[in-house]
Amino acid sequence: MASFTLTLPLPPSVNRLYQGGGKNKRKTPQCAAWFEEAGWRMNEARAKSGYKPLTAETWYWTDVRMPENHLGDSDNRLKALHDLLHQMGATPDDRWLMGGTYMRCPDVLSGTCIVTATSIPGGIQSRAEEIRLLVERFNASCAAEDLNPINETARNGADTPEQA
Repeated sequence: MASFTLTLPLPPSVNRLYQGGGKNKRKTPQCAAWFEEAGWRMNEARAKSGYKPLTAETWYWTDVRMPENHLGDSDNRLKALHDLLHQMGATPDDRWLMGGTYMRCPDVLSGTCIVTATSIPGGIQSRAEEIRLLVERFNASCAAEDLNPINETARNGADTPEQA
């Protein structure tokens, strides 16, 4: 399994990626600035660590860690991130994205995110156990159980975090 991990600026919300519609659809200035900054960070990381891009047309999985204190909807930041990874040649098109995890973690600096992309040769049919292990590894990366509201909810038997 090929894999790489990058620290990038926190992507903009999907609601702030494009303006206009139809023939006039274009990136917003905020989106264009983020793509430029994040692209430079990826180039720097490639020069320093020599990470290898994932092979084209290979299923892959992403783990994304975001700062605990960021405001807004976490999952609507994933689109820009996956588009950037593909645009920079680090991952195949996101139609090959098998899945992933995302969570807020206290060890991630404000304004940044940490993304790990891992290839899954053979896809879900032949790699279900590896996928399960990837999820476990990601959950372990934010070691303290009380940082994950899902674990807290399950532990207390509540239906929602508010009831816990």
